[in-house]
Amino acid sequence: MKKKYLVLQIKKEIENITKESSYKIYETLTDTFFYEDIFAYSKEEYFIDITNYQELYEQTPYQLAQNLKTKLIKKNHLEVKIGIGTNLFLAKTACDIITKTKKIEIAYLDEKEYILTCSTHKPLNDFWQISNSMMLKLKKLKINTMEDIRNYSYEKLYEEFGYNAEYLINHSLGIESTTIKELNEKKLPKTISACTKFETIKTKKEGTQELIELLDFNILKLKEQGLYTKNVYLYIKYANNIIPRETITIKLKNSTDSYIALMNSVLKTYSDKVNLFMPIEKLAISFGEITKRNEFSYLVPKKKKNINIAFKNLINKKKELSFLIRKKITFLHT
Repeated sequence: MKKKYLVLQIKKEIENITKESSYKIYETLTDTFFYEDIFAYSKEEYFIDITNYQELYEQTPYQLAQNLKTKLIKKNHLEVKIGIGTNLFLAKTACDIITKTKKIEIAYLDEKEYILTCSTHKPLNDFWQISNSMMLKLKKLKINTMEDIRNYSYEKLYEEFGYNAEYLINHSLGIESTTIKELNEKKLPKTISACTKFETIKTKKEGTQELIELLDFNILKLKEQGLYTKNVYLYIKYANNIIPRETITIKLKNSTDSYIALMNSVLKTYSDKVNLFMPIEKLAISFGEITKRNEFSYLVPKKKKNINIAFKNLINKKKELSFLIRKKITFLHT
């Protein structure tokens, strides 16, 4: 059976979604799905693997989404919008873009439909994992749509964006291999890094914008993986090694993923400590002492129940029916 994913977004301000209401939303989701098939992406957004539930409930993905929407309205008094897709990226795109452009509450995308409807969509930062600074960098290359990415030299994209070019290329084609299981089991990285080597050497002032772009993308990665950092390492390589390269350590008071806190700390350090008179050849940023954001840990009980009672009863009925059918077949063959 082909994979199907569902991305659910609560139509409510983040500030209004409390710990208690998050728990109630999660409980409503587990009336229908296994804990293991749900990933809490944020306070107001959930990713769900619905592949095996189509057969279990004998419902289409749209019917599953509609029933879930109805439950959340009745039990939690929440309005939602839902994206369905053949991978997580397409489900997220359906939820973020298609529901908005078509003014509907449930939208579906597969690879073919994505190419037809989203290839020329603007702006690019409407798409998952494309930050503002990445979009500006793409604009400099005269890339304004997913179609432009598909038609651009992949070699040049890798030169410009490094490993992150893989995300851009795959997403321009509607490809995403990450699963809910992988998101739930993801191991903590030791660091999150980004670097850039200038084609022509830059002054300290000219390097500031490049540094902002590196930080912007790194913070985006931090947020998307649900992580915090407490140490930031700023690496500077001066042109022609006029003076030795240096690594400046920035220790933060608390672990954070705050855009403002990280941006202010790094830019202040860059302004105070980087040599004003030496041209710069290369800049790099690395986030260290990575920890997992635990704001949703309360959702899953320590002694985790795999399925709720209603769900268990449904599975038992199906098992019993399957057993009776096998028994009858066996009897007919004897």
